[in-house]
Amino acid sequence: MRIEELYVLNPWWREPKSIYTDRHIVAFQNSAFKHYPEKLFLSIQKDKPGIYTIRGPRQIGKTTFLKMLIKNLLESGIKPTNLIFLTCDGIKDRFELSDMLTIYLQTYGSKSNQLNYILIDEVTVIKDWQLTIKYLADLGMFDTSVVILTGSSAYDLKHSSEKMPGRKGQGKDLVYMPITFNEYLKNIGISVEKLSLADILSLSEDEINKLRLEYGFIKEHFFRYLSTGGFPRVIGEFLEKGTVQESINIYKDFVLGDAEKYIGSRTKVLEILRKLPEIVGQRFSWNSLVDIFSGSIGSVDTIQKYMEYLAYSFITFNVFFIDPLTRCIKPKKEKKVYPIDKIIADVITELSGETLGLPQLIELMVLRHILRDEDVSSGLNLYEGPYFWYSERGNEIDFVCEHDGKLIPIEVKYQKNISKSDYLGMKKVFGNGVIVTQETSFKDEGIIGIPAWLFFWLVG
Repeated sequence: MRIEELYVLNPWWREPKSIYTDRHIVAFQNSAFKHYPEKLFLSIQKDKPGIYTIRGPRQIGKTTFLKMLIKNLLESGIKPTNLIFLTCDGIKDRFELSDMLTIYLQTYGSKSNQLNYILIDEVTVIKDWQLTIKYLADLGMFDTSVVILTGSSAYDLKHSSEKMPGRKGQGKDLVYMPITFNEYLKNIGISVEKLSLADILSLSEDEINKLRLEYGFIKEHFFRYLSTGGFPRVIGEFLEKGTVQESINIYKDFVLGDAEKYIGSRTKVLEILRKLPEIVGQRFSWNSLVDIFSGSIGSVDTIQKYMEYLAYSFITFNVFFIDPLTRCIKPKKEKKVYPIDKIIADVITELSGETLGLPQLIELMVLRHILRDEDVSSGLNLYEGPYFWYSERGNEIDFVCEHDGKLIPIEVKYQKNISKSDYLGMKKVFGNGVIVTQETSFKDEGIIGIPAWLFFWLVG
């Protein structure tokens, strides 16, 4: 990247109003679904120096967030040259990144009480980028700056940020995930206070039935949400065109293109994605995948590497077994895998010709809704939970969450009729738990049954 290109990337240096014609801002304004990531905005202290990282899947809206932040800062009176936006797709290496930032700070670095705002998009495409950030931070060049780094690789951002202890000031590691059903409804003007899993467990059957009666009208929105998932861009396309084919093509190209860029094998990742419908929601071991992939991927170690890459890249979840007695995960036991969102399930369908069943979609949506931001420090390799459990006799619990020192099991039974046998194992091993149903609601001692649409709304 040439120095003069900084003026192309930052047109507000010459004309502050140019932010209103930025393509990301225009696309946001014209979108049929405008999601404002309020939690991200509130998480960044704009009046104190700090280094922030924002992790999340490709095309979730990280670049749009940065442009909206620039717009907000300009409107609040921040001097235009105190804001710099860099996209790392056009930067050759970490040395060029260092040169660009050094020249900018030497030219426009704040000489007054005003902060500089350094926004670096998709930093993880640059190898060893953290060395540049660490070097400049050690020199004190960020002492009067708010630095925001985005990326689609949890591996790079997590492990790199750990190499910068004490250098974040007020900064944080943030995550931008597909929106929940609760956030989806809030976006269209329907809101309710979220409940914890413990709160849901404490509901009586009468309270559940009252909620069903009072808010039954949101079911139609639930089925729309199931059709799109939680990527704002996808929701907007569906509302505007009634299809998400354009988004499927975009995400497919990104998934396969990134695989070629980062691990050098588009073909092997393509083979894994084509086989995923056979194992989504099913228990497997790394060894068993050798047979499923018919030896086309390679060794057990190679398969594990690629599956972990997909999770680090926010494409699929890897869910691990937890021992209820020791409350420790056992990575060597069988695991489960799920796509992060409906749009990735659609990409998998496009590549494999196999459609995931509705129960599988409900399961992956349940997993997304019980996921906490702090759970994704290793991307979607869920070493911090949620987990799952199974017995040697074949009993299985879809998900197990830890809440206030207690384990809460969650089982998806998206079917018309629920019998006691559907939760006998849950009751015996855990004593309580949540059954996510199609429409049935009940309370049986510590076990609560709640329709999926209501569960997603309350917990999301």
